[in-house]
Amino acid sequence: MTGKPFAVVTSAGKAVRYDILEQYAVKEESKQLPPDRFIEKYGEMGLVQPLYNPEALAKLIEINTYHYRCCKTKARDTAGLGWSIKPLGGKNSSTDSPVYKELDSFFSELPETCSQILDKLMLDYEAVGYAALEMVRENDDPEGKPVLLAHVPVHTLRIHVDSKRFVQIRNGKKRWFKRVEYPYDVHKDTGVISPLKSLQAEDRASEIIWFVNYTPRSDYYGLPDIIPALGAIWGDIARRDYNIAFFDNYGVPAYAIFVSGNFDPGEVDEEGRTEMEKMIEEHFAELAKNPHSTLILSIPTEGREEEVKIEFKALSTEVKEASFRLYRNDNRDEILSAHGMPPYRIGVNETGSLGGSTAVESTEIYKMSVIEPRQEMLEAAINRYIVWGAFKTDDWEFKLAEIDTTDEKLDLEIIASLFEKGAITPNQIIRHFKDRFGLEEVDHPAMNAHYVNGRAIDIEEELILSGEEGLLDEAEEVFQKYQSETEQALLSLNQRLIEIAEKSLK
Repeated sequence: MTGKPFAVVTSAGKAVRYDILEQYAVKEESKQLPPDRFIEKYGEMGLVQPLYNPEALAKLIEINTYHYRCCKTKARDTAGLGWSIKPLGGKNSSTDSPVYKELDSFFSELPETCSQILDKLMLDYEAVGYAALEMVRENDDPEGKPVLLAHVPVHTLRIHVDSKRFVQIRNGKKRWFKRVEYPYDVHKDTGVISPLKSLQAEDRASEIIWFVNYTPRSDYYGLPDIIPALGAIWGDIARRDYNIAFFDNYGVPAYAIFVSGNFDPGEVDEEGRTEMEKMIEEHFAELAKNPHSTLILSIPTEGREEEVKIEFKALSTEVKEASFRLYRNDNRDEILSAHGMPPYRIGVNETGSLGGSTAVESTEIYKMSVIEPRQEMLEAAINRYIVWGAFKTDDWEFKLAEIDTTDEKLDLEIIASLFEKGAITPNQIIRHFKDRFGLEEVDHPAMNAHYVNGRAIDIEEELILSGEEGLLDEAEEVFQKYQSETEQALLSLNQRLIEIAEKSLK
């Protein structure tokens, strides 16, 4: 039978008219973000309006799990894993030099850790598309050395049309900043520009290092990676709201009842239900209590010649639920694609086309195309304006810790296979793993020999010819000792990896 059913009976035992069911269908809604609350300030203060309201963009991470996890993970992978001061080979490149100690002290003794500050900075960058880092100099001297770095919540900040000044609007108060190395004073309360060092120190605005995820649509602001996938976020919200609204009110659709022909559905009560709907609902409520009872429906057709047909059709709720899951997965994949995020890094398990994991390949691509460019941007700005600019040293550079994409298990398997085939020596293994396990090379012939099935293949003849046969047993003992230590180190690594994995799943 074709056409729309007269009513749908749900698992809650309710007969729901089909037109009511359609009211809960996912409808197209406006995808516009809410208006900017500072809209009246732009013309008054000469500020540039962002392409999208930054507060609305920041709020998006609160309403979608995958967008939130992508922003947090990218921020942490970029700037939250640690930092170091690396030498560039100049005359002051020793860690004992005053220059190194001054730099290390500055980055180590900030009110928040440097990693925490940069992690927040990059979360703004991912969620809103731009970010701001405040730099305060000693005695507010525009040519002094930095004494403070601080994250500025970017949704509270707007840029002036001259692109040299910024204003923060927070709790009804205003505070002005100037772009880093801008060669003029800016009054922190009024934003008025004055010659350099013409203002009192306490009136000078501090400096902002400005980071932008570039878009051709603006010379002032950037855009977050999620913008092309906004529809996926709203679509997923609509899917969620549909499930909550309909299933909470009516339950899961179980049967559709088709009634065709010339019949009288009866009068409509105050709740908008006809006598026939109430009768169907009562019968199915009785069936729920007595599953093996008989269902009898009588359709009023008195005085009508046309035959009336009634058809019950079970609804495949599995298909509906599967469709919602597929729709959710499509939305999820679009969000992950917009972020360039490998699924497994945010707890989504994916397999390759042949059933294998794609984690190693995906992570390497993610590191090279997403994380490294962001780290290079941060490092370039910090070195340009702080290390080399404010501290005036070119012997050192600021470096962010990289994410580790090494597949330890695969690495261990390859090393073990090469060693068993006599392709590498114990000392070569130690050189490969010494930084990870703190191993040291051993100056002994046994540790530079190649072994097959546990026996040296290139040391015995050499020792015999040199008349040092007694060293064979000693070499064997040394090898067994360090082989055992190496195996223990590898086993310890494997156990640590298991513990880390178990903790991450709790």
